Amino acid sequence: MFDLRTVVIAASFILASIAVAAAEGAQQQPPAPRAETAGEARPIRVVLPAPWQTAAPEARSPLPLR
Repeated sequence: MFDLRTVVIAASFILASIAVAAAEGAQQQPPAPRAETAGEARPIRVVLPAPWQTAAPEARSPLPLR
């Protein structure tokens, strides 16, 4: 009969060979195109006032702070 150690070693070799085969297949495939997110497709730009323009007055809160 098979010894338990022999069965465990055989199973580990089988699993290792499957893992290596899967890893080799992944390296041979061309990389899939990445989906662009909104942040990558269109950068956020902040428009600042020119140095010679005065800043717009800030809106006041309708509720007074305590």
